[in-house]
Amino acid sequence: MFWKKVIFLALLVLFFISGVSLAMNVFDNDFRKNWQEYFSDVKKLNEYTNTNSVELKNLKVQDFDLEGVIFNGATFQGVTFENITAEHSKFRKTKFINCKFINCKFWEAEFTDTVFEDCEFIKSNFLQSIVINVKIINSKSIESEFDGLEGNELFIELSDFTRRSSFTDSRIPFKFKNTILSGVNMMGLDNLQSLVIEGGTLEEVNFGYSHFSDIILRRAKQGESPVRFNQASAKSITFEDVDMVRGVSLASVQAANVRISNSRMKVSFARSVIPKVSARDSEFFVFGLSEANMPHVTLVNSRIHYLSLWDGSAEEMIIQDSEINQIEGENFKGNHILWHNVTLDGEINLANAQVKDFRPTRLKRGPNLNLITTGSNLRFDFSAE
Repeated sequence: MFWKKVIFLALLVLFFISGVSLAMNVFDNDFRKNWQEYFSDVKKLNEYTNTNSVELKNLKVQDFDLEGVIFNGATFQGVTFENITAEHSKFRKTKFINCKFINCKFWEAEFTDTVFEDCEFIKSNFLQSIVINVKIINSKSIESEFDGLEGNELFIELSDFTRRSSFTDSRIPFKFKNTILSGVNMMGLDNLQSLVIEGGTLEEVNFGYSHFSDIILRRAKQGESPVRFNQASAKSITFEDVDMVRGVSLASVQAANVRISNSRMKVSFARSVIPKVSARDSEFFVFGLSEANMPHVTLVNSRIHYLSLWDGSAEEMIIQDSEINQIEGENFKGNHILWHNVTLDGEINLANAQVKDFRPTRLKRGPNLNLITTGSNLRFDFSAE
């Protein structure tokens, strides 16, 4: 008798679960058949999504006004959204897989725990949206605007953002991993948090007038055009193992320190005031300190093809175990300059340079050295060669 009751209860539970599942499938099938009717009435759509997760595949959603729509746990796969207006919409725990967004407007929308994977953004706008735990993976953006974003970190990986895509005036930390940024406008970022770029390629990217806690570029490469951080600010800026020889401009930058290691770069600090700049184990095609005021500069075990010092100044400059092929340093001023085991070659022009305490030790003369010290108080001694 006991076992009959147990079996009966078990069958009852099974029938109940099956009934619920059947009902859910009926609702789901009804939504898939009549999704256009739901999308035409946001109130009706929200009533459905309040208790049901939406799953749509291989559709074209075009010319709908979805202002105020709310999706919870939705999945869109192979869906093309075209000419969609979704201002003030909310997407929570939503997945967009292999989707296209063409001329869409998501103004002041909210995206929480949302993933875009294998997607394309074409002339679409996410102006002043809130992003919380959002990932964009293996996706492409062309002429799309992600300006004025707020929330927490936006993570972008294995993606291409090109041709006038933008993130201007956003207030969130960004992390780019193995991503191409080409012709992207990132001016005016004001998050006072971190910008991290790992791997990938940058060209014609403008971070000007932005404010960060930290800027970190690691294993990044550069295309054919320069990258600009002009008039940006950060507590620290780090370049590690980067290959950026088309020009990185750090003009008029405010930062506590800049660190460069194991890199190939063309970099300019024109008109900047940075308390500490240190570089080691690197090759610089240009290392520009012209018109800059640098309290402390250290270069160790590096090769500098062109060192620009004209009209610049340094409280302390240490160059050690390095090679310099050209210096343009007219009117340079310094207090404590220590050069140890440095090879000088090519034209070294330090005309009218004035240094209070110049200590060159174990200097080496290159085969093409042309030393110009007219009007300068610097004296060089190559007797230790």
